[in-house]
Amino acid sequence: MVKAPNRQRSIIIPDDTDDQDLPKGYDTPAAARAYFPRAYATGLFDYIKRHADQIAVLSYKDFPWDDDFNWQADYPAEKAAWIAGLKSGRFDKNKAYVVIQYDVDSRPERTLNLLRHSSHQTLPANIMIFNRRIDRLRLKTSGIVDFTDYDLDDAYLNELEASGNVIGYHSNAYEQSSHNLAVAQQIFVRDITELRLRFPLQFFSAHGGVPGSDGRNNLDLPLPDSMAQDVRWVHNGHSPYFDGQFSDGGHNSPQRDPVGRDLRSFVAGFKPGNRYRILLHPQYYAPVCRASKRFSEAAWYRDVLALARNGEHAAIWSDATIDRIRNCRMQSFASKLINRRSQILIALRHRLSKALRR
Repeated sequence: MVKAPNRQRSIIIPDDTDDQDLPKGYDTPAAARAYFPRAYATGLFDYIKRHADQIAVLSYKDFPWDDDFNWQADYPAEKAAWIAGLKSGRFDKNKAYVVIQYDVDSRPERTLNLLRHSSHQTLPANIMIFNRRIDRLRLKTSGIVDFTDYDLDDAYLNELEASGNVIGYHSNAYEQSSHNLAVAQQIFVRDITELRLRFPLQFFSAHGGVPGSDGRNNLDLPLPDSMAQDVRWVHNGHSPYFDGQFSDGGHNSPQRDPVGRDLRSFVAGFKPGNRYRILLHPQYYAPVCRASKRFSEAAWYRDVLALARNGEHAAIWSDATIDRIRNCRMQSFASKLINRRSQILIALRHRLSKALRR
């Protein structure tokens, strides 16, 4: 039986808990698809604020785009302008820069709750939204395109946009078209047009989504010619330059090892003058979450859940914790370097020995 909720603690529901054993008021939907306590995300924001002299948060609007719309080549002029800006002092080379992007795939209320959290204030985010949300499970199992509720707070999002945040399109046009490229391009233009009646939209990111029978997906949809100089493709398929990227997407993908997917480790590796992107799916973060069976294999994940369960939220992103993770990264890198050097020396000795025997 799961213990009743404590207001000062995150509620972590074991993955194998039966629905009838959940605490009163914490039914299955409350924790559905939330794999992390919200403090794991909000702690990031607090950490960035504490280190504002070392880390700066950008929105896509802050990039030196000028007239670069060359999405096919991933915006080479923007990259050159960024590097030149670091040299000229336009951008502070002593700071690491990070873009925070939210792909609002489901449960948009969790995105709104995260944005409204006190820790998020003054930090810009890039919020990618659907025009119409598809029932992914139905499309995957039956091939039928059906739409679901997707409730956003337009007034609040426009307030955020006016204060430096970005509202972008999360393109699922290829899925909407039942995987027809020509129809999908028409839907793409329609979605952008309709969203612009609500928001001043300049950027888009391709949604992962359900692929067609040939394996093609939303990221394989070319930008329509009519939009080529009108909107910028910033993620999944094409993207501006980054020195490093983190994504919590594909949570259950066997290709992604949970051991190496601690966001804190990524942040601990930030270097001055570099530009990074953190892509989060806010539906994964909530005060009530259900432990991920797959991620529970990773020690760092078990530690985060234990701290949240005990109400020790500040410890998740404490300076001491990040310093410890950074030291572990450095030791791991040094160990790999030594091992690699040893392998090279052994190979050289083997070649030398073989040559002398000739």
